[in-house]
Amino acid sequence: MTLLLDTSILIGMQRKEKEIIEKLNELKKIHFQPASISFISYFEFYYGLIEKSIKNRQIMMNFINKFNCLKASSITAEILAELKNKYEKGGTVIGLADLIIASQAKENNMLLVSTDRIFEKIDDINKIILD
Repeated sequence: MTLLLDTSILIGMQRKEKEIIEKLNELKKIHFQPASISFISYFEFYYGLIEKSIKNRQIMMNFINKFNCLKASSITAEILAELKNKYEKGGTVIGLADLIIASQAKENNMLLVSTDRIFEKIDDINKIILD
């Protein structure tokens, strides 16, 4: 199964957080294909770069562009609508960005890797939540 890295993981990698890097190295031994990111994670990461110096922005862009960035499709939109409806009716509040990431994980049958506990509430996807 291909890994889908959430923004929290990208930031942890960029900050060279030992626990995240070690866990990703373990996961790569099981999941051989290169990891991907959601276009929402790309947006969130890029948004954090806007105020950075040109040098730092270029370093971080080189990092983020190593990942395949998933594009949204009509299927993404349909899955998103179903998830949003399901969790809103169930009384669970999940932000739209997180639902889009979950939708892309489900659409592409990927294993979402995150540190964000909100994804624990979404039982429709394969996921690993790191501490």
